[in-house]
Amino acid sequence: VLQHKDGILPVMADFAARVSQGHIGRARYLAKNEDVRNTRNTIMKLPLTLQGISSAFAAAQTLVDLATQQATQAAEQRNEKETDDLALAYGKGATGRGMTTGGSKAIKELEKEQKTRQTRMIRDGLDAALLDIATFYRDVMMVQAGSPDALINKELEAEINAVAAKTKPHNTIKKINAIMEARTNLGHNAAPLLTVEALMCVLAH
Repeated sequence: VLQHKDGILPVMADFAARVSQGHIGRARYLAKNEDVRNTRNTIMKLPLTLQGISSAFAAAQTLVDLATQQATQAAEQRNEKETDDLALAYGKGATGRGMTTGGSKAIKELEKEQKTRQTRMIRDGLDAALLDIATFYRDVMMVQAGSPDALINKELEAEINAVAAKTKPHNTIKKINAIMEARTNLGHNAAPLLTVEALMCVLAH
């Protein structure tokens, strides 16, 4: 689909299809956005930086910062258009006059909704990042299980092999379970930074 409908080059299409695990929307997004690929690359290398508590806290901050930055960029343009459209609907700019009665209140309500949505977008971004990190440990587990040909992250094969060689399979499973638990906690509105810090501490051991 990426090659024939979107004109994506075969190597890029293969990469996007693999790392998106067949999700066509995610695959297109990755294939067409270099910034998104660079962000994912940074995220995927975080497990390799985990050498102790201090590095775990640093990795957690990096992850939350990336998710916040992505959410802010995605929200800014959308928020501005929504606010402008609502102001126009209440008469702003018409014959040089301000908004009609109720306009200011409506704008404040919209801004409140936008803030709530942006918070949700940050959590969604963190969730997607944790899923990506889970594929790293999934690949480690595949190597430990004797199936090195089934890697999702082939670009990190050397790093995955190194981690697989110096850790035990039960430890890898423990880390994958910890990632899934962190995703559940985020879904229940746990504090993002504290949740990710706790997770990174588990992944660092």
